[in-house]
Amino acid sequence: MRKLSSFIFLLPLSTLFLSHSVQARLNTITGGVAIGYDYDDTQYKREDIEELLPNQDTFQQQFSIAPLFIFETTSTTDGLTISFNPSLVYDLEDSQSDTDHNFSFSAHRDFTRNLTIELSDNFIYSDDPVLLEAETSSDYNRGRRRYWTNDFNINSTYTYDIESSFAAGYSYHILQNEDAGPGGYEDYDRHMADLSLQHRIDAAWNFSLFANYTRGLFDPPDPELVEIIEGELEDTAPGITDDVNSDDLSNNLSEYRFGGTLNWILSSRKIFLVNYDFSASNYDAILRYDTNLHNLTFGAQYLHTRHLSFELGAGPSYEKTETFDPNWGYNGHVNLNYDIAKRTNITAGIEKGFDQKNFSANNNVIGRDQGLTGYWNYNLTFSHQLTNGLTVSLFGAYRDEEQENILHGFINTIESDSGLDTTDRETFREESIFQKGIYEAGGSLTYTFLRWYTASLRYTYRNQDSEFINDSYDEHRAFLTLSFQKELLRW
Repeated sequence: MRKLSSFIFLLPLSTLFLSHSVQARLNTITGGVAIGYDYDDTQYKREDIEELLPNQDTFQQQFSIAPLFIFETTSTTDGLTISFNPSLVYDLEDSQSDTDHNFSFSAHRDFTRNLTIELSDNFIYSDDPVLLEAETSSDYNRGRRRYWTNDFNINSTYTYDIESSFAAGYSYHILQNEDAGPGGYEDYDRHMADLSLQHRIDAAWNFSLFANYTRGLFDPPDPELVEIIEGELEDTAPGITDDVNSDDLSNNLSEYRFGGTLNWILSSRKIFLVNYDFSASNYDAILRYDTNLHNLTFGAQYLHTRHLSFELGAGPSYEKTETFDPNWGYNGHVNLNYDIAKRTNITAGIEKGFDQKNFSANNNVIGRDQGLTGYWNYNLTFSHQLTNGLTVSLFGAYRDEEQENILHGFINTIESDSGLDTTDRETFREESIFQKGIYEAGGSLTYTFLRWYTASLRYTYRNQDSEFINDSYDEHRAFLTLSFQKELLRW
């Protein structure tokens, strides 16, 4: 029922959005179809101890045909778009067929010259992990298991002056996997409320502020996992399992974020800025450590020529995890965008920072990735338009992570009541940090012809080298697609 609840709510609400509009309307219906081939070969690196764990190796070859239907109606004050893109999939390896779904809905209305309200909903049912890329750029190791996800959003914006506005919004996100894997921690409901303010002081100065509250409700851990953790705790501190149950292993939490940016527009080519960001994770379970993270960044944006621009920034970071000493670090980024020629572009970037991956859909032996993560990101992309309809692109990226395994950190330090001092706790904390390196490279070729037809070929290679059990793999994926899309009716 949760799959349809958002739509049942949205349809009458959209009628309210559009019912008061008396302006002339433009209505269009667009149709199309895509035929595709998907090749996926993923091989995990397994040691002797990992033979006891489920094998996640994947080899799939799938053919699909996906009809497309888009209805859009607009006026000077409102708009409504409904898109339906199911996909009939046949798996050559398993000799079976299935149906994927991708349904989206969006609407907006200007109630006054200053007040606009927008709402949207997107439902996906599939086994393709690429569709979840928006969750987090480093969150990929999901395997080809079927899942469904639903995103509902409603936002209002009030513009009170030139380049000055106030916004408020609410989002509800659901993720459910048909096979959650060991731990069962991936599935969750996420509620998020946020406020933001943008204010223009004068032609040279402006600032923005934001505040956000997120509540995450996760499925309970599997009974098998509870038994494993209780066994580890009993070996470490006999008698403590009398007070431990599945609630103590829950990932339910509240997240708090707020921050702001001050911009100084020195000229049309130079902008200097100061940014502050605070995030906190407060877990319901006693076996999860609460964490606070502060980032202060001083940056600049510089348009060197019409074809070459830079963006850079750096500053201190401060992290405090419950019961442990605080840590000082730093964050920074450098991005370059260069239009080498009229049809050729190259972008490159380096980023250093920290994040808290509380809503990862990733899966490992103890459930899912979680905890404070320090990272380095490197990326490079190149695109070239060979002709008006033919474009080629190449890309490469590397991400280096240091992730705290919070639960294991607690297990190692639970003997603190028996005499472990601060130095011992910090030593155990360092031992609970796991390394992960992610390499990715690939390219694509896209050809548009006869106005409504597009053919595309995309290949990606991904290598993940992780200290987590059953978390290192090589993956090759290739996509070949031929699509047709055309406006069918307008009135």
